[in-house]
Amino acid sequence: MTNKRFLYLPVEVKVRELDAKLLLSYYAMKQGYQVIIGDHPTVVESTAHFPAGIFLAKGGPKGFRKRTITKVKENGQIVVELDEEGLLIEKSKYIRDRMRKDMLQFVEQEYCWGDHQKQIISNTYPDLATKCKIVGNPRLDLLSEKYREIYRLEAKAIQEKYHNFILVNTRFPLYNASKGLKENSYVEPIKKLYIAFLEMIEATAKRFPEKNIVIRPHPGENRRTYQQRFKQFHNVHIIHEGSIINWLLAANVIIHNGCTSGIEAFLLDKPVISYIPFVEKNTVLPNQVGLQITTIPSLQQAILNISDYNQHKKVPESLYHHCFMEHDSYSYDRILQLCNRISLPSPPPKISPQRISIQKQKRRFSLLENELMNFYQKIDQIEQSSFQRHIDKIAPNAYRVQAIT
Repeated sequence: MTNKRFLYLPVEVKVRELDAKLLLSYYAMKQGYQVIIGDHPTVVESTAHFPAGIFLAKGGPKGFRKRTITKVKENGQIVVELDEEGLLIEKSKYIRDRMRKDMLQFVEQEYCWGDHQKQIISNTYPDLATKCKIVGNPRLDLLSEKYREIYRLEAKAIQEKYHNFILVNTRFPLYNASKGLKENSYVEPIKKLYIAFLEMIEATAKRFPEKNIVIRPHPGENRRTYQQRFKQFHNVHIIHEGSIINWLLAANVIIHNGCTSGIEAFLLDKPVISYIPFVEKNTVLPNQVGLQITTIPSLQQAILNISDYNQHKKVPESLYHHCFMEHDSYSYDRILQLCNRISLPSPPPKISPQRISIQKQKRRFSLLENELMNFYQKIDQIEQSSFQRHIDKIAPNAYRVQAIT
């Protein structure tokens, strides 16, 4: 395959999505794709300036999703979709908020994390069921033994700084919103859990003054609330930087409630504590992995006995129904096999360099050329082979990458 097929890979949340998209872009380049990768608005805009290709939509709330798919379709692109929020979903809410038929009909292939997501979509829209393809997610590929090596040095540096630390991942943006705390009846359950987590962290910091506790808030949370609450504790740190995998690998134990990172940590073979201070009607999947702890004293005892974790951890039967994983088989490869089946028009013989300008953007992150180069070099080392690449900056935080043949 020559470098004539274009693949567009938008990234919205850098710390969550970038590495998986870089992994996909690496193998796409090897198969002859030119890849446009970078922040979401810029990659969307680039579809008007570069040839028709395949745009990998990342899903989103119905308005966001409609704007994205409509625009790239108008620009002549073929849309495939892998919803970054498709792992932990409840049918009625998911269909109402993120998987409406008016946009699904314009998606060529709908990539699913596992059987759970596929069944929900297929049962709701049987006439569109053939669009659904189970691929997993390249984010899961990064958790495999093969690709953990990407994070070894960074994880080691974190360990050297924080030692055998406790990682607490939070998910309270509905209450602890970026613009401040929200007070209404709708968020009361989350507020209750948020307060319980603050109490648990404080008690644990006092019980283990020799241990560092790293709080990693959800990207949509206000970090200042944690900084203010724990400013008197020398062993509590509020950090949200780098890939979550670095921190999961480095941590001695991970504490969470309902977080995808709980599943990721479990798949990385790390000790996971699901802290569940209140009775749940239906225990969500992330809270079914590892240890289920309901009180602060029992949580502290579990931390003391964490060396016995493997004797007591739980593996939910439904885990691999939700997220498809196979040994020595990878999501990026399944995605590329499906993309290769899509017919694309021939691009013009010469493609002039394009510069993209975005006037307004809510979320902006920094993406430097050396970040791409360093990631690709790590994969070269894992594969014990390399190929020449050309990286062309098309806009701030967006690049066109291709193999040099």
